[in-house]
Amino acid sequence: MALGLVPVSVGTASAAPAGTQASGPHQIGTLKEWASGIPKSFHRGGTIDVTMSYTQKSRDVLAPSGFALSLWNFAAPGFKQMRGISATWWNPVHRRWEKASYYDSNGLIGLNLPGYSPTVKVASGKVGHVYLHVTFSKSAYTGTWHFEPMVNSYWLLTSKGAYDNNYLGDSRSQYTSSLRP
Repeated sequence: MALGLVPVSVGTASAAPAGTQASGPHQIGTLKEWASGIPKSFHRGGTIDVTMSYTQKSRDVLAPSGFALSLWNFAAPGFKQMRGISATWWNPVHRRWEKASYYDSNGLIGLNLPGYSPTVKVASGKVGHVYLHVTFSKSAYTGTWHFEPMVNSYWLLTSKGAYDNNYLGDSRSQYTSSLRP
């Protein structure tokens, strides 16, 4: 069960002149997400070091406000996916390792950047990275785990720094790993 979160872009709406139709936000480019450091198999009690990477191609600058690592195991009950799993991440704004911002019991580790002002910016064609340590304790469910890295929410900024209300088409890689007792 892949969790797909809708990216957030901040912008303003405007009324269309009489006799014309207002067009809503539309796709202006692409966002690609992938990861490294996910082993083929590992044991309970172990920690894996995951690097989530992302790049975008558009006319704008991508300003992420949050990231997530989706995790699911079909052997785990629906809302107990995160039992025995914890994570820390390198917060690029605070420049230190921090606990994950939140855990969704249905299989999501959330990582939020602070504030409402864009602090991390990635130009078109550049690559951004997010670093995590994910620990699977002795109580984590064994079996096949599926991983999906994502930019969970973002803003798009024009070349003049204004918010663009449009969005990017999303392409996420998925990985599997076997957790052993």
